[in-house]
Amino acid sequence: MSDYLFSGLKVIDCATVIAAPAAAMILADYGADVIKIEQPGEGDMLRMLGDIPTTPYADSDWFWQLDGRNKRGVALDLKQPAGMEILRKLVAGCDVFITNQPYPVRESLGITYEDLKPLNSGMIYASLTAYGEKGPERHRKGFDQLAYWARSGLMELMREPGTMPTQGLPGMGDHPTSVALYAGIVTALLNRERSGEGSMVETSLLANGLWSAAGIAQGVMADGDMPLYRSLNESP
Repeated sequence: MSDYLFSGLKVIDCATVIAAPAAAMILADYGADVIKIEQPGEGDMLRMLGDIPTTPYADSDWFWQLDGRNKRGVALDLKQPAGMEILRKLVAGCDVFITNQPYPVRESLGITYEDLKPLNSGMIYASLTAYGEKGPERHRKGFDQLAYWARSGLMELMREPGTMPTQGLPGMGDHPTSVALYAGIVTALLNRERSGEGSMVETSLLANGLWSAAGIAQGVMADGDMPLYRSLNESP
């Protein structure tokens, strides 16, 4: 593994489900040593996604194999002092810390950037949220079907006039959002290489949904007038 791009890079994946853990998975694919933190008991919710009605049935845990691959794992109860003590030791020696908890949860657990930075000032702290770190909805939870697909307007835009809105595929917003978070992490690592300083990077499901709809959203912000699809039935 020594000839991989990120060999020697230490990553703590303290996130759940798809979007943020998939960013850690990309780093792992390029050789990073990723330690996945899971709650004792059932573990990450991702382990159960293959059982939901909108996904293919298979005997193998294929969703976990897809987005949880190439990582080492440890079960820690972060609500207990012993679990937090172990996490803090891991953070002290890591290059990247990834989370997708809303700020109130991070604050209650003591894993905000402000909490962890004193342990490791060179760390890249990567946060993935539903609606962003700032603004009136920064404390809200949300999955890709709502924050990426519906709230961005994509659900409304991706349908024929007069038909019902289309349901997005499982993880359809999570996977492109994970690439955006990965890009933020890599950019921050380059900045650390040049400046010697760690930093916090963040993105959201809503921001990436709006980016996917940017060809429409930017026109509306430019005071463009767009009756519903103008007319999809007309040829260009």
